[in-house]
Amino acid sequence: MQVKVLIADDHAIIREGLKTLLENRGIQVMDIAKNGREAVEKAIKLKPDIVMMDIAMPDLNGVDATAKIREEVPHTRVIALSMHSSKKIIDKMFDSGASGYILKESAFDEIYDAIQEVLRTNFYLTPSIARMYAEGQDMDPGTWEAPPQFNNVSRKEREVLQLIAEGQKTRDIAETLGVSIKTVETHRRNIMKKLNIFSVAGLTKYAILEGIITLE
Repeated sequence: MQVKVLIADDHAIIREGLKTLLENRGIQVMDIAKNGREAVEKAIKLKPDIVMMDIAMPDLNGVDATAKIREEVPHTRVIALSMHSSKKIIDKMFDSGASGYILKESAFDEIYDAIQEVLRTNFYLTPSIARMYAEGQDMDPGTWEAPPQFNNVSRKEREVLQLIAEGQKTRDIAETLGVSIKTVETHRRNIMKKLNIFSVAGLTKYAILEGIITLE
């Protein structure tokens, strides 16, 4: 049976390169998505076997998109694609339900093997990351550890936080999420109270440190 894949990445070169590579190996690329929210919508509609998921994407990041996909389409497996080798971010992806994690620098060499492993219900880690875990190291120096109260931010609040950090206005956020302006304002107040951060600049810094958005 032919394997069906959805590619989610906000970089056109990566999307097209992966598409060509997979199709040359006999794997069907059902569609591509340019951000996390689009990836969730297409995964629910198309029900692919595998989603190749970038982490740093606009509108909805790969961590939260993975959690939504795994809830809505449990049989669909997610393989993360990222430039980040921080154990903190890797752990978040696996906690959200990912089955594999590949660094973009080696993605084209490993992608086919990763898909085969994940389809066998195994987990796949880029070898350099696997060594990092085995040796108890973190490849990104200076990893920032969030205070415990930061973990109280809900998934919906994380979505609002990402959009705030990306510079979207309240009305635009409400439209994107399909909620009222009042609801967005309530989420914003709750986020600030939970994090003890009361400026957009502060929220943006937090979002970057937590890997919710990146400076790519």
